[in-house]
Amino acid sequence: MNRLPLCAILLFAASRMAPAIAAGEPPKDPELQRVAGQLAQLEADPSLGQLGDVDRLKAHQAIDDLAQTTPRSRDRAQALYIAERRVAAAQYAAQADLAERQLEQLDREHDRILLEASRRDADRARQEAERLRLQNTARDEEAQRAQAEQQAQTEQAAGIASNESDQARSLAEARAKAAALAQQEAALTAGMAAGAASPRPTPPPAAREPRGPSMTLSGAAFVPGKASLRNDASTRARINAIVAFVQANPSARIRVEGHTDNQGNPQVNLSLSQQRADAIKNELRAAGIPASQVQAIGLGAEQPVASNATAQGRERNRRVEVIVLRNAN
Repeated sequence: MNRLPLCAILLFAASRMAPAIAAGEPPKDPELQRVAGQLAQLEADPSLGQLGDVDRLKAHQAIDDLAQTTPRSRDRAQALYIAERRVAAAQYAAQADLAERQLEQLDREHDRILLEASRRDADRARQEAERLRLQNTARDEEAQRAQAEQQAQTEQAAGIASNESDQARSLAEARAKAAALAQQEAALTAGMAAGAASPRPTPPPAAREPRGPSMTLSGAAFVPGKASLRNDASTRARINAIVAFVQANPSARIRVEGHTDNQGNPQVNLSLSQQRADAIKNELRAAGIPASQVQAIGLGAEQPVASNATAQGRERNRRVEVIVLRNAN
């Protein structure tokens, strides 16, 4: 194989480079092109090209410094090293700026999400507060309606009880009048049969003297079927209240009426009602009330205040009434 002389080779290379030199173009520099290409690729990246401005400027300056050297100059290696490091630093700086921007965007998105969540929580809290307010309002209205209904029922029951009491009192008075008339008729009949006039009987005190204020002692204060009072605090408190009631009327005459229901023998009931009236009179005497101020009378079942057809009515009829008598005109 023939080898060309060294001078021929140099002449051939010079002839190849002559047009470029004549045109003012520098010869190709692979290392410079490589480093410059890396920077150009970075700047062409749409997400990184506009980031890391300072480091990209330093990289351009380092590439310009590299371009001022020749492949064989003493400063070539150092300029190439600096240019490579500057380009790498520009890449890192651009990536860091991109990460920082992404982090800021994530922070803004996080803040937006938190704000929206806070707004949703506030809306839910307001809705829950409104729901509870409406619920409480409805509960209050329902309670007021129930209270009004209960009050109306109580007033209606009180009216019915008052009517029943008035009717029972009227019935008792009518029965007393009928009994008095019957006694008068019997006396007149007996007088006519004997051929002698009989004096007109006087009505019982309970029927002829006007009533004033009164207090009622339930039959539950007595031992069942007896005239003895129960020995408990509730009964003693009621007796003390009756004593205070009588003492508040020191100049008035007092009548103690004993009453029973219509169950059992009428004579037994009459006797029991008298004994219970006497028991209360004795309590008043023991408290210092003069015996002359108090009259005790047993009326048996003749003056009911409620119907004897029910247990509740019979319980109301079993009672002792302490009455302040008014002076008749």
